[in-house]
Amino acid sequence: MRSTTFAFSSYACLVLTAGSVTALLAGCGEFPARSYAAVPMHRPVAFAPLSPSASATPAPSTAPSPSATPSDLAGCRDGDCEVRVREGDRIPIDPSLGVDQITVVGLRGNAARVSFTGTSTVVDGLDITISRTCDNDNCRVRGAVTITTSRPGRIGDVALRLAQVAGDTAVLVLEPASR
Repeated sequence: MRSTTFAFSSYACLVLTAGSVTALLAGCGEFPARSYAAVPMHRPVAFAPLSPSASATPAPSTAPSPSATPSDLAGCRDGDCEVRVREGDRIPIDPSLGVDQITVVGLRGNAARVSFTGTSTVVDGLDITISRTCDNDNCRVRGAVTITTSRPGRIGDVALRLAQVAGDTAVLVLEPASR
């Protein structure tokens, strides 16, 4: 069994590429496979809730309704939907898109942390972690990525956009990613 673990941000793409090529070459020779990991590079994500200024006029409440039911989440299987989610919600995705499940693991401020499983290592967003395990050419990928209302993300062929976070719910938009 070969296992490769990466933890990186957008600044470490070159390290990831070099590590991937090295890992692939290591599997071609007589030498035992080794794990290659990029050094984590983090950009801080603000998770502190914003407090309105005293002079601001309060806006009418636009709090989202309760989270989606499992049948609503199943409507995202094709990777094209808009759904209201809470922490712990699991969104099943068609595995042909490179991701078979997205789980909301945290909502805070204007950010959401999602974990995923699938086969694709194409991931974009903030604070990305990826773990890839292969057994006889059958590779599985697990990872996590943070997206914000101002910074969308991508997992495989699914683009992720955080439209709104209010309290313990958020509106998550999934769309086919442009290739």
